[in-house]
Amino acid sequence: MLHDNEDDILGAASIIAEQVEEYRTIPVENDIGELVKKYRPSVIIFALSSVQKSIELYTQIITDKNIDYPHHSILLCKNRESGVAFRCCIKGLFDNYFVYQPLYEKFRLKMIIHMGLQISQSNEQYVGFQDEQLESIEEELAQMIDEGKECKRSLLDSIADCKKSLKNANEEAEKASISAVLIQKINETHIEPLLAELEINIKTGLDKMINQLLINQVGVKELEARVEEMNKVSVPDQQSILEALSNTASALSNPPKDAQKILVVEDNQLYRDMLVNILVKEEYNVDESADGLNALKKIKNTQYDLVLMDLFMPNLDGINATKQIKSITGGKKLPVIALTGNKNKDLIKTWAEQGLKGYILKPSSKKEILEAVGKILN
Repeated sequence: MLHDNEDDILGAASIIAEQVEEYRTIPVENDIGELVKKYRPSVIIFALSSVQKSIELYTQIITDKNIDYPHHSILLCKNRESGVAFRCCIKGLFDNYFVYQPLYEKFRLKMIIHMGLQISQSNEQYVGFQDEQLESIEEELAQMIDEGKECKRSLLDSIADCKKSLKNANEEAEKASISAVLIQKINETHIEPLLAELEINIKTGLDKMINQLLINQVGVKELEARVEEMNKVSVPDQQSILEALSNTASALSNPPKDAQKILVVEDNQLYRDMLVNILVKEEYNVDESADGLNALKKIKNTQYDLVLMDLFMPNLDGINATKQIKSITGGKKLPVIALTGNKNKDLIKTWAEQGLKGYILKPSSKKEILEAVGKILN
């Protein structure tokens, strides 16, 4: 992974390091071309601060002929540049891209890396996921996933065998002087289109089924806390990541005595961890909650100086939770900053009428988050 800001890649780097043993991060201050030429990585991940910088670096490496072998290139980008990243992949510059700010889909990033390694290396060199690397799930669900995979493989093999039989029959018909032209016409106009349609339907239907099973799998067991994930990593190049998360954990357990107390209410754990990490480093006393109902319980029993509230959450959304805060606090004003990915100004204005003191658009930089928080608290 090539990067120009270590803080930006902490989340993505920890996920990849957990999956791939031969993995390293390299800041662009180094002689990147020579290092790429030396290590010859099968997968190269570009995680620079902008898509333009990633394109320029990749082009320079290719122009200097530091890459002269098959490889898989992945572009990491911020959400606001996802359209440009998509175009890069459609045009064939990069093989795939992933939005890592904010980092929402942990398992999709794992899959992109997994597929990149499979494509760029032979089976003898890369064995892929082992069962012990995957999330533990219920035995019945695991069996359903395996059965679905085998069902798909069996049906697709049957279609391949059918096509092969038709081809053989065609060849035999020609040898026997039977009307090969007629048979070929029937194949082209009727049988082959039906087989093609059947194959597409099978692939689509079973892919949906397997994807749904995988989604259910994630729901069986919540994602482990990012600090716990990082403590399992033993990659030399990730030492800075371990230290950063260790400092955050220490700060959480021993907050400054006179620090202003903030409650972060966000159902997405990765984004919530990122917010908590940023605020703790600034010596705020930070508490967290995953939904509106749990947040109201905490507000009832704890005195906070500020609440960062996601607007769309399960159980109780941010707007209704904000409406109830006033009654819970006995009329005392508790400022609330909304966390939202919606840029509709009319909608934001409507939300503001419910007592919100500000909003932070997702994705957001560390600077934007601290400016919004500081403006209210100061």
